[in-house]
Amino acid sequence: MTIELRRVTADDWESWRPVRLAALAEAPDAFGSTLADWQDAPEHRWRTRLSIPGAIDLVAVAVDGAVPVGLASGVPDPDDPERAELISMWVDPAARGQGVARTLITAIARWAASSGALTLTLSVMPDNDAARRAYERTGFTASDTPGDALPDGRHEVVMLRDLTPERTLDAYERAADRYTERTDDHRAGLVDDFVALVPPGSHVLELGSGPGRDALALEAAGLVVDRTDGAQSFVDALREQGHPARLLDVRSGGFGGPFDAVFANAVLLHVQRTALGGVLARALAAVRPGGVLAATVKRGDGEAWTTRKLDRARHFTYWTDDALAEVVAGAGWHDVVVRETTATDADGRRTAAERWLTVTARRPEEAGRP
Repeated sequence: MTIELRRVTADDWESWRPVRLAALAEAPDAFGSTLADWQDAPEHRWRTRLSIPGAIDLVAVAVDGAVPVGLASGVPDPDDPERAELISMWVDPAARGQGVARTLITAIARWAASSGALTLTLSVMPDNDAARRAYERTGFTASDTPGDALPDGRHEVVMLRDLTPERTLDAYERAADRYTERTDDHRAGLVDDFVALVPPGSHVLELGSGPGRDALALEAAGLVVDRTDGAQSFVDALREQGHPARLLDVRSGGFGGPFDAVFANAVLLHVQRTALGGVLARALAAVRPGGVLAATVKRGDGEAWTTRKLDRARHFTYWTDDALAEVVAGAGWHDVVVRETTATDADGRRTAAERWLTVTARRPEEAGRP
């Protein structure tokens, strides 16, 4: 299902009202409010609900037919500026299982990060197991802190989502021009490694195209490149340059395919350690049997935030050779090769402030194929 998200304000109360009432009618036990509370509410009450200071209210609309299929809102935590809350989340039963909830939640998470929040919270009824599983699939975990008390003595379950990835994306969104200015135009070593592994004419999925330097080098080598990036700012800039490009969050977006190879230069280093295996498994599913993976990450231990290059904080996950090889192989890739590719001078001394690893691998051929 193709959907678009529309931000609504108090002036849109008449179009938001039937969607909200449908949610209250269909899922009466999922919300703190009830249908009876709102069914006959006057205009000023609807306008007040859609006028919460600093909040965002979204409606998901199916492009084919322009039918509303879901809604969600994000509100700042009045007691903690480092938190925001996801509320009024609902998807029409006919549209469930088609990515609508994930799209809404992703949008609210990005809004929260751009507002300065470090954590996105929500509350769910303790017996709503289906909702809890859905939220867990989108990065939420249950907190030990009990939520609001219910009439029967139980408490709502509070769930939390770390906004580290969204905060890093927000840095790129706000400083794409600066990143482009501070990125030199030399040919990345990964391009040469990659070109040696795939024949001319191969169809390549590039994760994290950024300013587009590597895509141009790959195309000059005779490859066909599908440009993607998690930051809309980069996607817009690539399109302005005349290149087809699409928005893709590597953690949750559709990779498409099948491709002959996946190229990811200095992008997977922003993926949190526990999430990288899933990203690599989805990359594996996006390539044909025998397809190639080539990627770079920073070498080291642990993780860290840095304002280097952008003057805005970005989060990096560092990898050792063995740990990276293990997670790549664990995702199903074969022929995994990890090596250090930190730049050095003629005497073998490092010329870069940070150390880098390059990993290449292949998807296994299907059984019975030559």
